[in-house]
Amino acid sequence: MGDPVGMAKRLWSNDPNYLIFQITNRCNAACEHCFNWRKVQNPDNLRDRELSLEEIEKLTKKLPPMLIVNLCGGEPTMRTDLPEIVSLFTANARAKYITIPTNGFLPEKTEEIFDRTFRESPDTFFRIGISLDGWEEEHDRIRKHPGGFRKTLETAKVFRRLRNRYKNFFVEANIVFSRNTQDTIDDLVSSIHSTDLFDSIAVLYIRGNPKDPQLMQPDLEKYKAVNRKITETFRVRRHPSARILEALTEMVVEKVIEAEKTDKHCYRCFAADRFTVLSANGDLFPCEILEDRLIGNIRDHDYNIPAMLDSRIASEIREHAKKCVCTWECAINMSFIYQPLQALKVAGRAFSNAIHHK
Repeated sequence: MGDPVGMAKRLWSNDPNYLIFQITNRCNAACEHCFNWRKVQNPDNLRDRELSLEEIEKLTKKLPPMLIVNLCGGEPTMRTDLPEIVSLFTANARAKYITIPTNGFLPEKTEEIFDRTFRESPDTFFRIGISLDGWEEEHDRIRKHPGGFRKTLETAKVFRRLRNRYKNFFVEANIVFSRNTQDTIDDLVSSIHSTDLFDSIAVLYIRGNPKDPQLMQPDLEKYKAVNRKITETFRVRRHPSARILEALTEMVVEKVIEAEKTDKHCYRCFAADRFTVLSANGDLFPCEILEDRLIGNIRDHDYNIPAMLDSRIASEIREHAKKCVCTWECAINMSFIYQPLQALKVAGRAFSNAIHHK
């Protein structure tokens, strides 16, 4: 895990080394804020099938050493071959960090899946994001899954047991900030904090085209306030770069607010350049927001994502991304990480915060 030279090469090379891979469109929830709801509601109506394990092996063998891989969905734990998918990215693409978000509705599968995953990939650090959008009945209502809250906490307790065996992961509570959650989120953060089940709390600003468009454009002051509360009361644990992560989160929140207030492009976007989004059926997009700008399907391009990002259409999309405006935290994160001067600003904020917290 400790290879600063190798890390610097991944950060500031020109290789695409951040992949968001929606490994399935199947899901056992029907969240009203989901940007991916059309695919989730009709997983069998999309062109062709999910990429098979054999196809995923082909694409991983053509990737450069990966900095971050996000294996999402749908609900990723609904793929029974999730541990094998992880192994392909760690063995063939030498993924440094892997993020796996989950709604936690399958606690009975969680320990088996992740005990094997953490054990077989000791040199990769995992960020496990567990969704919590309300407390008890409120969570179940938002996620449209009766009994879901109880299952989610059971899943969080599974990871607490796994902490005693493995040190290469941390668990984050992910809350979507929308008009539906903005008035209860302060109490929710306090309740999450009191459980001592999570190593971090992340508030994710609603994005894309949710099923209920009235959830968009929540109160920015409340968004700012809840993030300030997290900063002041909850320190990130177990992550090898915890203080950097805290500083980065603060700066991303500031950019989200700036983008929403000004409706102007306010950061350098690396979509279809250093990072990209792969759908379950092999369609490659620049990001989760620009799904109307298809780069192509990897089945038609020999499973070669780097070559697809070197194409004319990808170049045209990059030009578009220089002007578009969005609040997607992942894109903003990478605008800081992929630029040395911006990364130094993050390090400076982390150092300043460390002195302040002494």
